Amino acid sequence: MATLVFYLEDGSTLNHTLDEGTTTIGRHPDSVVVLEFASVSGHHAVIELNETGCFVSDLKSSNGTRVNGVEIEEAQLQDGDRIAFGDVQAVFAAAEVPPPVYVPAPEIIAADAPPPVLKTNYRQPPPKRNPKIKRKGGYPDSDGGGCGTAIVVIGLFIAALLAGLYMRHHKETEGGNFFEDLAERLGTNIPKIKIEKKDG
Repeated sequence: MATLVFYLEDGSTLNHTLDEGTTTIGRHPDSVVVLEFASVSGHHAVIELNETGCFVSDLKSSNGTRVNGVEIEEAQLQDGDRIAFGDVQAVFAAAEVPPPVYVPAPEIIAADAPPPVLKTNYRQPPPKRNPKIKRKGGYPDSDGGGCGTAIVVIGLFIAALLAGLYMRHHKETEGGNFFEDLAERLGTNIPKIKIEKKDG
C-alpha cells in the first residue's frame, strides 16, 4: 500500500498510508491530512489512488504543488517522487514501508532506549499564551472611543459647510462678507417688542 512521508521543519517525519480513493491535503480541518503551516492553503491538493496508479492534483493553492521541483497542476506519482505542498516536503513510496530518501541530522540513541513512537498527529500545537495578560473581547478601540470620533467628524462637516457658504456668498456678492451680512440681516429681521406699562 502506498505511503506519503512528510518531512517537517523540526526534523521529524510523519507517515500517512494512502487509502484507495481520494485523500485531501490542506490546512483546513476537514482535510484528510491536515498540515497547519502558513505556506499550505486551506484546500491545497488532492491525491487519487486507483487501479491505474497514484495521481496528485493541485487545488489552485497559493504557493503551489511541486513534484521533483516542478510545479504541477496534475501529475502521476512514481516511487520515490518528492512532493512539496507549499514549503512542506513529502516523499511518495509505492510500498507501505518507504525506503529512506533523506534523513534529518542523526541522533545518538542509547542501546537500551525504547523504539521511537510513530507520530500520527499532523496538527501543530496551539501557541502558549501568558496567563497574566488579560485579553479584551470585541473589536479594538471599542471602549468609548467612538463618541470622540463622531464629534470630530460632525465638527469637520459643519466647518466645511460654513466655508462653502462663505465662498459662494463672496462670489455672488462680489466680495461681500458672509458672516457680516448674515449678522446684519438677522439684526434687521428681529421684530422689536415695545413693552408699555399701564397704570393700575
